[in-house]
Amino acid sequence: MSIEIRFVGGPADGRTYAIPDAPPPPLYLISLAPPLSELFPSGRVEPSPIQKAEYEPLRVYGLPRRADDGAYLYQHRAAPLTADEREALARRRAERQAVEEQRRAELDETWQEIRRERPHYPESWRDL
Repeated sequence: MSIEIRFVGGPADGRTYAIPDAPPPPLYLISLAPPLSELFPSGRVEPSPIQKAEYEPLRVYGLPRRADDGAYLYQHRAAPLTADEREALARRRAERQAVEEQRRAELDETWQEIRRERPHYPESWRDL
């Protein structure tokens, strides 16, 4: 007899594994295949470390959650962001906001041109 574990999110999303009949583990690690560029390193003698995805059981009221077919559900636990990754995300967010503000300004300017030709239109295109 075995127990089924189904993974939710992350690189193993939707995969189901059968494990020996025992209590479900508190943490499940799945080895990830390295990128192709790291399989054949140029100039490096040491192989790159093996990346692992961590999955922890989904719980409802302190009990492990199960799917309709009885499989235990495990959710991907993402690694915490490093300071560099946080800065890169903040930079990208600021860039997207700047682009969105520029787009809004251009849209407002275009609307004002339309209003000059058709003064009966509302003051703002948002009032349409």
